Amino acid sequence: VPPSKPVAHVPTSATIGSKAVLRCSETDGSPPPTFHWYKDGMLMPTDPKTSATFRNSSYSLDSTTGVLTFEPVSAFDTGDYSCEASNNVGSPQKSDAVRMEA
Repeated sequence: VPPSKPVAHVPTSATIGSKAVLRCSETDGSPPPTFHWYKDGMLMPTDPKTSATFRNSSYSLDSTTGVLTFEPVSAFDTGDYSCEASNNVGSPQKSDAVRMEA
């Protein structure tokens, strides 16, 4: 079963220096989909240190659960976040973007 449109659970504001947890939920996909996160339309790498765009950010991303954790949040992390669910059936589905202000 292809994934349905996922929902991004994003805090609208996060305190700099604290922890912020963003979740992506999707209920229909079988096999269970893997998740990818986008910030301002750009795919976020699993490890921020591998990307010049995200190396100032400190987060961990679990593509199996769809959980994206910022620890700590920095001013750099303000932006529009959306998530995408994909399995090997049908086409990937992307959530609406939600803005998080640090």
